Amino acid sequence: MATHRKVSTRIVCISDTHSNYGFDLPDGDILIHAGDLTQTGKRDECEYVLNWFKSLKQFRLKILIAGNHDVTLDKTYYDTNWKWIHMEPENTIEIINMFNDSTLQNDYGIIYLQDQIFIDPVTQLKFYGSPWQPAFCNWAFNIKRDSEEIRLVWNKIPLDTDILITHGPPYSILDSTKGKEHAGCKALFERVQIIKPKLHVFGHIHEGYGKQQDGDEQTIFVNASTCDLAYRPVQLPIVVEL
Repeated sequence: MATHRKVSTRIVCISDTHSNYGFDLPDGDILIHAGDLTQTGKRDECEYVLNWFKSLKQFRLKILIAGNHDVTLDKTYYDTNWKWIHMEPENTIEIINMFNDSTLQNDYGIIYLQDQIFIDPVTQLKFYGSPWQPAFCNWAFNIKRDSEEIRLVWNKIPLDTDILITHGPPYSILDSTKGKEHAGCKALFERVQIIKPKLHVFGHIHEGYGKQQDGDEQTIFVNASTCDLAYRPVQLPIVVEL
C-alpha cells in the first residue's frame, strides 16, 4: 500500500535589501521580502525593485511588504516629511498604484501586502503582511511604542494566520541592536503568542539576522535582514520548509 508523504513548501526569506539586489537566491516555491525594499522610496528605485521581482521566475509567488525606508508607500508620512528626504517630491499615488497593479499578481505572482491577507490557492497557506513598527528616527510607517494605536494595528492580524510578515520584530526575538537593546515591539510579541503562526518573517534590525524556533510545534521566527549595518547585502537568504 502506498504511503502518502506531505509535500513541503520551500520558502525563501529576505528583507532590508535597500535597493541592493546583486546577490544570488536559492531555489524555492515562495519568496518573502519583509520590507525596506528601497533606500528612500524614489520612483526609479521602486521601478528597479519591481523589475527585479518580475525577473525571478524560479518562484511561484513573491510576497512583499514595505518598511520604514519605503517612504513613498506611506502617503500620510511622505506628504509631511518629503523635504528632508528628497530634493523634489515624488508622486506617492503613482508609486502606490505601481505596487497595487493587478498585473503584478496575475502575470508575475507578485503580491504586495499592507495590512492585508493573501491565501495561496495552491497550499491554502494564509499570509498577513504589515509594514508598521514602533517609532524609529522619524521614518515611515512609525507608531508610538506601547501605544493603544499600535495594539489596534496588531489586533487586525487574523487568528488563523499561517505566515506573518512584519517589517519590525517582536520584542526579545532576534531584535537585539548593536548596543544590546531590544528594539522589538511588545504588543506584536503578545499578539504573536496568541496567534502562534507557523512562520513569522521580519527584518528592520539588521544585526538581529537569524532564525529561531522554540520547540517542534512552535512558531519559526526569521529575521531575514539581507544588509548588515553597513548596508552591504552580505547576510544570506534564509530558507524555511513548511
